[in-house]
Amino acid sequence: MNMLKPITTAAFFVMTAFGAQAQDVGTIRIAEADTFSAEDLIQLIAYERAKERGVDIELSSLRADDIVFQAVLNGQIDMGVGDSYEPILNLNAPVRNIYQIRKLAYIPVSDKTIHPDWASLDGKPFVVHSRGSGTETMAQIIEANRGIEFSEISYVPGSEVRVVAMQQGNIKATFLDMTSAGILLDSDPDRFGRLPMDGVDASDSTLYANTEFLQSNPEAVQILLEELLKAAKATVADPSWPAAQREELGLLPDLSDEEVADITPFFEAAVEAGIFPTDGGGEAAAKSDIQFLAKAGKMDTSAAEDLETVWDFGPLDAALKSVGGSN
Repeated sequence: MNMLKPITTAAFFVMTAFGAQAQDVGTIRIAEADTFSAEDLIQLIAYERAKERGVDIELSSLRADDIVFQAVLNGQIDMGVGDSYEPILNLNAPVRNIYQIRKLAYIPVSDKTIHPDWASLDGKPFVVHSRGSGTETMAQIIEANRGIEFSEISYVPGSEVRVVAMQQGNIKATFLDMTSAGILLDSDPDRFGRLPMDGVDASDSTLYANTEFLQSNPEAVQILLEELLKAAKATVADPSWPAAQREELGLLPDLSDEEVADITPFFEAAVEAGIFPTDGGGEAAAKSDIQFLAKAGKMDTSAAEDLETVWDFGPLDAALKSVGGSN
């Protein structure tokens, strides 16, 4: 994540969405393993609109996907944004995915003067976003598909942080989001290059929740999913919509003029790449994600026989019925 400047670089913070008060429907505490940036405007707008409908949204940024999952499992947080498939199955956890936030769209890059291809990375280190992230799974799939083995897979959260580390020579190869990859490649085309990447159809992040919370708060959950669907549909229809909504709602006020100017180009590229599903993913996302994780040796494809062990489709189906659309 973090294609644009995040709100904060702190390891942990709590933010309550702005907005007019409405009839109190309940509170949803949401965490993800990243700081919030302009890339997250679809979510932030949806959170704000849910707030206006009486759902108080409390946001937290934690250090890694596994920490977010533990917080959801332990009831410290109601919902997480990230990757939950593996721990759900390994722990038989009472947690389920309910919405696909976005699909993976990361570009493998390297210092091509040292690593011009994947073969040259055999026995060398590779850097990903965080433990349990989609970028880690992609790295493991690369190892399997290319017949190589990295000496280690290390973690440096934030694409913009990895860009600086690449430029300083501290990282030799990594995955970057689309915007950050463009920044790096343009900064020194003779030094940095793209590595080939097989097609990937999997979630970058899903919204998942404690099952007890889902059962106890159906109205708040449905309102949140309705607003996420509306925001995704509006963005796909008009990629300039997030920037306009940001200004209207007063979101991310600390962005520089340059960063604000980058918002619409990012969403134009993201929409063209099909990153943001307008149906919440549902069964199609669950099946694709299981196949993706199975290729990395993280999951048995038998999980696809009963998708409800990792997803609860009820909340999404209800939201789709309300706003229009099908899964």
